[in-house]
Amino acid sequence: MSRWIVAALTGLACCSAYADTFLRHPETFRVGPNPTSIAAADLNGDGLLEIVTSNRGRLTDIRDERPAGNTVSYLVADKPLQYRSQPPLSTGFGPYKLVVANIDALKAPDIVIANFHAVRNRDLTLLRNIGENLFEPRHFSIPDDKLNYARMRDGDNQPVYSTPGLTSLVIEDLNHDGFRDAIVTGWSADVLVFFPGESEAYFGKPVVTTLAGGPRDVATGDFDGDGEIDLAVTLYSTNEIALLQGDGSGAFRLRERFESRGKLPHKIRVLDLNKDGETDLIVTHTHADDSLVVFYGNGSFSFPLSQEITLGKDRQKLEFRIRDIVTADFTGNGRADIALACPEASSVVLLKNVSKGTGLPQLFSQETYRYDDGEPHALCVGDFNQDEKPDLAVALWDADMVALLLNK
Repeated sequence: MSRWIVAALTGLACCSAYADTFLRHPETFRVGPNPTSIAAADLNGDGLLEIVTSNRGRLTDIRDERPAGNTVSYLVADKPLQYRSQPPLSTGFGPYKLVVANIDALKAPDIVIANFHAVRNRDLTLLRNIGENLFEPRHFSIPDDKLNYARMRDGDNQPVYSTPGLTSLVIEDLNHDGFRDAIVTGWSADVLVFFPGESEAYFGKPVVTTLAGGPRDVATGDFDGDGEIDLAVTLYSTNEIALLQGDGSGAFRLRERFESRGKLPHKIRVLDLNKDGETDLIVTHTHADDSLVVFYGNGSFSFPLSQEITLGKDRQKLEFRIRDIVTADFTGNGRADIALACPEASSVVLLKNVSKGTGLPQLFSQETYRYDDGEPHALCVGDFNQDEKPDLAVALWDADMVALLLNK
């Protein structure tokens, strides 16, 4: 497979613009400490979007009684743009990524959380929605004998983090049995873990696959057109992307590994960015590169062309530290735009896709929305004011708040 063959596809390929796509909603909403993930969905059937955040808190020694935060914040919508806090929901320690999905086949969607600093075998948490804004917790574990610690150690040669150190989560029916499965990345143990969905237990016995390199984020797509779900994974420790081919049973085999064109590849997204009918990849980096790279697909696990977009002015200085990425057509021109949470710059950066065709490089215009009272760490898309336009919810560290950017 070609790594990248058009080195000239580098840079923003456009210009900065006045920030006129979003308006800041004047009110913010309190959540728990250090929200690392955020989602919006109608959780109580009233037609309004609730907001949930996973609150990682501060990581301490894994031998401590409470080595991290262990809550999900739940904001109930009383009216559009009016939210009321519910009592926090309990998870495993270090809840890192949450997804809202209907797991138990009942009417209301549930919440699934991957826990990074988990102890007491609470690696994956299901908050089963039982109605009336109440949730029943279920916890699922990954056997310790399937895990080998692969990351840094302290001065006493003890692991700094727990295993497997889950950092990402996808919920999807990967084996065509009608039940939603979970797949997670175990960064500290170099593993991918597949939890098959079940009717009564909700998730069955986990299947562990070794994937060296510090797997950090996972996304799904069909990279060869065979109708089966494949995986794209960022390898944080080796600066690579791994592509795994699915066989339709929940099993995956490694097809490709290639350089991500940056250091510390963090988030990965799968979509057709240039509207040529082929699946593309977007990878963000948290190093001083302050970059995202688009790998343009041409079928059968092949991504021969890539385009780098850098946010910072100095590649030797960390200026943005991209922590999250979402894509949506925010401008209504039929093309996917890119929104980035950048805590180092205390900003949300919007890359508006102003391209006119499928040709490369794609063109973007940059807008910046700065927060003086918090660091944007996570984003989600939703229509919060019910005007049929996609808005953004922003999880702010330090302030421990959720802010809203409303589409004009």
